[in-house]
Amino acid sequence: MVVFQLVCFSWTTSRGQQRGVPPEREVIAVPVVMDFTELAQREAAAPARKPERRVVPFMPMPPRHAVPAGAPIRKAVAPLPPAPNQPSSLAPSPAPALSFLALDDDDTSIPPDTQGAVGPNHLMVTLNRGVRIQDRLGSALSTVSLASFWSSTGATGVFDPRVVYDPFNNRWIFASASDAQSATSSVVVGVTQTSDPTGKWNLYRITADSGGMTWADFPSLGFNKDWVVVTVNMFGNVSGAFQNSQIFVGTKSALYAGNPATFRSFTEPSGFTQAPAVTYDNALGTMYLVDDFNGNFGGNGLLRISTITGTVGSEAYTASTAFPTTANTWASQPANGADFAPQMGTSNRIQNGDSRMLKVVYRNGSLWAAQNAFLPASTPTRTAAQWWQFKSDGTVQQFGRVDDPTGALFFAYPTIAVNAQNDALLGYSKFSASQFASADYSVRLASDPPNTMRSDVLLKAGEAVYFKTFGSGQNRWGDYSNTVVDPVNDLDMWTIQEYASSPNFPNGDNRWSTWWGRITPQKKRRGQLISQ
Repeated sequence: MVVFQLVCFSWTTSRGQQRGVPPEREVIAVPVVMDFTELAQREAAAPARKPERRVVPFMPMPPRHAVPAGAPIRKAVAPLPPAPNQPSSLAPSPAPALSFLALDDDDTSIPPDTQGAVGPNHLMVTLNRGVRIQDRLGSALSTVSLASFWSSTGATGVFDPRVVYDPFNNRWIFASASDAQSATSSVVVGVTQTSDPTGKWNLYRITADSGGMTWADFPSLGFNKDWVVVTVNMFGNVSGAFQNSQIFVGTKSALYAGNPATFRSFTEPSGFTQAPAVTYDNALGTMYLVDDFNGNFGGNGLLRISTITGTVGSEAYTASTAFPTTANTWASQPANGADFAPQMGTSNRIQNGDSRMLKVVYRNGSLWAAQNAFLPASTPTRTAAQWWQFKSDGTVQQFGRVDDPTGALFFAYPTIAVNAQNDALLGYSKFSASQFASADYSVRLASDPPNTMRSDVLLKAGEAVYFKTFGSGQNRWGDYSNTVVDPVNDLDMWTIQEYASSPNFPNGDNRWSTWWGRITPQKKRRGQLISQ
């Protein structure tokens, strides 16, 4: 391990940004090779004892920051779209072209940490309870536990899985955290050797904190032409308090080749869930990271952009290069982080997290982002699915919400995908006192009026009351979802979402489950794209 001294920096008003800093340390990780099909066969032949039920810890967002003097703020002058119960001139969002089960609850983990990705021949579902490979019609090909997937790395207690598909190199990228609240906390990263996720994987393990004082939570995953980037939130092993954001930058060529790979790490004291962009531009040399900076500062809500630049082996991190800003403010969470979203048939509410950044995509020269927004900012009574489009200099191009100002409908855990035509799909969970918790989505075509999404579509109806805490005191949901572009045609988009399923387990526990939907936003006819 090569250790670098951290170069401290301060805000420079005249330049409008901080100076880039080199990494604090380099970690060279040696891979182990795992064959997914062989692993699934071994697990099926000798099933492991069912693990003890666990609640993946929810580590709340720390207080948000004051905006630095001289920060490059570019405010959106964007009207909000009409409420869902008001007439709209837009055509409705299209119905799903395909819709089927992803992976269901086995009563071992809450929340599921809903996550999945799509390749040319497969779907891959990664949840806290396990990993499933499906064909593109939904048939299950192989399923293993999350623990066994990563077991050859030596990591234990693995949680918070994230997965993406790199269409430029035809590889799957998978990351998780392990050993929560422990000095042995680590980040694990895997890449496939081919486009087939049922084949061989190169698996890497990185110690989260070489001093053993903090542990890694809530990994976010992105890539560009040079790097695979994983960010985590670091918390004290003793105090439990938030310490900093840690950014691990892996050399993509080494990972894909199965060589010992260098991960360079940067620390951002003021960051929290800095989401690295999933970058659909194979010539772009900059990695953009976006985080929720402050939802209500001086009558504005702000995100923050930071960057990783330089050549491979000489990377530099620059914090706070721009602050996309809107006058439409939001709160970071409900009072005391309480269970918040209503559901039919019970007074028990569902916890729907906070406003941390859930997904960032770089597409067609813009960054697109999605997050929860708790409204109104002063005293939240509902949750909206909030989305953005902005330039890398922070200029806001679009800002919108799937929201019900009456407070009857709650929307949460949104993620966004953007296709080659700049059509967008926003997938999310929907809650109300008149329905069970469901999986939903909205579409916008590139030709639609700015700042608008088309009507909400029910992807999978909730089937039952959901209340399951395993004694934790929180009725957890999420902690995220995923929405992605189909690499086959770069036009269709998929979303994987959680819903409340049935029947109850024999012990009386309620069930969550996850569901896939494929949405075709535009029809192709006689060689031309025709809007739905």
